[in-house]
Amino acid sequence: MAKDKKVLVVGGGGRCHAIVDALSRSPQVAKIWCAPGNAGIAAQAECVPLKDTDVQGLLSFAQKEGIDLTVVGPEAALSVGVVDAFRAAGLKIFGHTQAATRIESSKEFAKILMDKYDIPTAGYRSFDDFQAALDYVNARPFPAVLKYDGLAAGKGVVIAADAAEAEAALRSMLLDEAFGKGRVVVEDFLTGPEFSFMAFVDGERVYPMPLSQDHKRAFDGDKGPNTGGMGAYTGLPFIMEEDRAFAQKAILEATAKAMVAEGCPLSGVLYGGLMKTPDGIKVIEFNARFGDPETEVVLPLLESDIYDIFEAVATGRKASEPVWRNAVTLGVVLASKGYPGSYEKGAEILGTEQVDAKIYHMGTKRDGDRLLTNGGRVMMVVAEGKNARAAREKVYAEIAKIHCDNLFHRRDIAHWALDGKILDGKALAASIKDELRDRVGKLEVKYGRKPSLAVIIVGNNPASQVYVRNKVKSAIYVGMNSRLITMAEDTSEEALLKMIDSLNRDPEVDGILVQLPLPKQIDEARVIDAIAQEKDVDGFHPLNVADLWLGRKCTVPCTPKGIVRLIDESGLDLTGKTAVVVGRSNIVGKPVAKLLLDRNATVIVAHSRTKDLKRITLQADVLVVAVGKVNVVTGDMVKPGAVVIDVGMNRDAEGKLCGDVDYVTARLNASWITPVPGGVGPMTIAMLMENTVECFLARIDPQ
Repeated sequence: MAKDKKVLVVGGGGRCHAIVDALSRSPQVAKIWCAPGNAGIAAQAECVPLKDTDVQGLLSFAQKEGIDLTVVGPEAALSVGVVDAFRAAGLKIFGHTQAATRIESSKEFAKILMDKYDIPTAGYRSFDDFQAALDYVNARPFPAVLKYDGLAAGKGVVIAADAAEAEAALRSMLLDEAFGKGRVVVEDFLTGPEFSFMAFVDGERVYPMPLSQDHKRAFDGDKGPNTGGMGAYTGLPFIMEEDRAFAQKAILEATAKAMVAEGCPLSGVLYGGLMKTPDGIKVIEFNARFGDPETEVVLPLLESDIYDIFEAVATGRKASEPVWRNAVTLGVVLASKGYPGSYEKGAEILGTEQVDAKIYHMGTKRDGDRLLTNGGRVMMVVAEGKNARAAREKVYAEIAKIHCDNLFHRRDIAHWALDGKILDGKALAASIKDELRDRVGKLEVKYGRKPSLAVIIVGNNPASQVYVRNKVKSAIYVGMNSRLITMAEDTSEEALLKMIDSLNRDPEVDGILVQLPLPKQIDEARVIDAIAQEKDVDGFHPLNVADLWLGRKCTVPCTPKGIVRLIDESGLDLTGKTAVVVGRSNIVGKPVAKLLLDRNATVIVAHSRTKDLKRITLQADVLVVAVGKVNVVTGDMVKPGAVVIDVGMNRDAEGKLCGDVDYVTARLNASWITPVPGGVGPMTIAMLMENTVECFLARIDPQ
């Protein structure tokens, strides 16, 4: 195969740098030009000082240099008809015609197409009148999705949380014409994780690329304003193979066929911005070109010759199926401080030559030997690994080598894909009990005896029997002494109180637990009060509760303590985060709220019957649900990226174990979630063991 092809790439950002990088690996390509290019692209291609929308200038250059193939990167060039002009002149070009580009340049066109051909998407209405649009939005529930019907450099979408925000956005789009004169599409708000599915498309032929997900918000925790993208990664754990197959067939292939039927076939890249909702995969938006920053993490995985793919699509020839490397890539954008608002240019960037990873330049320039910032998004560092965690560790280690006082980046890219999206209470509890086992052995050597737990069960409640067996079994495992006291269902309250009194006075007993619930003839409050505060391993004694709220040393209730440990396991820093606790019991809800307040979170306590509960739960960075009712919280009530702790242990109509949270739908939005069973339950028992050891130490060694 001769290495003699000349290629022109139109564009100059990180996406085009990734395209140039992929072309540089082709055994057919001898020379690459890029118009206008950037400082990073200049290392692999000759930059040409032509704007990407200068159709005549680009055409003249291609004719003069005898370009074999032109590849168009940005949507702006496609929308002004560069492909139409090149084809009219008999030149090969990869990209969609101006008519086909309407799938991106007109949100309304895309919506009409999807409606007509039954391609799944959100419901919508279009407006060019400000007041009509405002009236429609205000008559519907918030949040409202408002999209400018045209190109807006990735900034023409507003998700308005309330009427004031919606009015401001509509005024900007329709009255102030912030993006030019145009219409607005108002869409139904959907929930679920978003992802990007790109494909090379030639008419009805679709060649899929690996799935990716980008992070639009400027700051960690998906906070701050929307940007062009602050990072991306491949290898999405929340998309199953059946999801991918559905999206390819029902969305990408269906759209390709629809565009052929409409007389404007696609001949470039179709980008599907998709969402996995509780009702299935749906289209959020279409783009008519490579995504940015997704291209920077997808193309490095391509093992096929990209020139062959580009040339096949450009000429209508059937291409060989692309081959992709089985690995995960992750990229982080370094942006100018102030972006996406106003920012300064010209800051020097040092250390890039030390980086052992791909660097795709987005907004840089050279001043002699100095590399300077020259845009909002400046560069993207991309690393590869066997999984997201390995790629993430690599990329952040390499970013640490880059020095520039005017750059910032997100530190949580790919938080969706970290190993252990499920908060495995069984695994964490097992680890805690292993540590306690070692600790108990050392305590016995030091003090001459082991911690001792007394467990009382009254009656034959099957669930209580299971809980008690697990607690005694755990006590034995960690090496403590345990005493199981069983009392008949008809035991009197006086008999139970007498038993508790004898245990309170027993110097060999460090912790006392009475399994709840109790038979009806016994007052649970009196029983809890009767347990000596210093032996109250459950933490339910009124004096313990008072000490907890007063910030004094006390026995922290087992379940709330376990919940906080699970949240810690997610790696979330609670400072400044919003936590919502659904459930107001003195045993779980209120103590959890206090513990979260102590971690500097903003805490909202609600009830399962709280009016407009969904509006409240959607504010939660951490959502704790402890109401004892099946599926009180569903996926559409979970904020994307939230940590969800399900305390419930219920049985549904079919007798299957389930929680207070609909796990199937909630896990689509949650970054971390506890399963049922296997979440909070095992942690409660582990914390009981830990509390027993602490009660032992407080009694035997008060110092």
